[in-house]
Amino acid sequence: MDDDKLQSLRLPGMLLAGAALVAVVLMHHHPHGGDGAGLIRSVHGALSAMIVIQAAVMILVARALGWSFHVALGLAFFVLGICGALVAGSINGFVVPALLDYPASDIGSGTFELAWELNQQFARNGAVAVGTGIAFFGLSLWRAGWRLTGAVGLIAGLVPAALLIAGAIDMRFYGAMFTYISQLSWLILLGLMLARGARRTG
Repeated sequence: MDDDKLQSLRLPGMLLAGAALVAVVLMHHHPHGGDGAGLIRSVHGALSAMIVIQAAVMILVARALGWSFHVALGLAFFVLGICGALVAGSINGFVVPALLDYPASDIGSGTFELAWELNQQFARNGAVAVGTGIAFFGLSLWRAGWRLTGAVGLIAGLVPAALLIAGAIDMRFYGAMFTYISQLSWLILLGLMLARGARRTG
């Protein structure tokens, strides 16, 4: 790992912290079933854009850390989880509003229940994968000397993922908020540490 390469990621770090912070704000204003389709699409579209920015920066972080097996696993799980989150967001943000435009008689009685279950499964699997990826990144950062950021990554990644796998929480409101806030808080921390050019102290 070339520590200077991590030092060079100040602008991407700012983008990572900003994208994660915007995602937190958008989640706070997450639309509900009674909100208009335009608002639902806008919020989910903006969240998707923030997620893509996060993935792009994590690719740069992986390159800076060097392509060890831990780093490769971290990036693979993170990107896989991002894909799950994008699918889940597309279902709730675009598919369901589109279905609502059809006459009720054209929609099967179980269509929305199916959409909800698909959303939950993709969201759950995606969150577990992202958490696992964050944990591997945390391990890699710890080994690189970024002790605080690495340790927090291990906790923020593993705890929600373990609770989801054990069935102690789900991806309904409170479980989703706990999971996403944990993960996004670590991304904000990592982004800020990159932005300030921390050298083996973060």
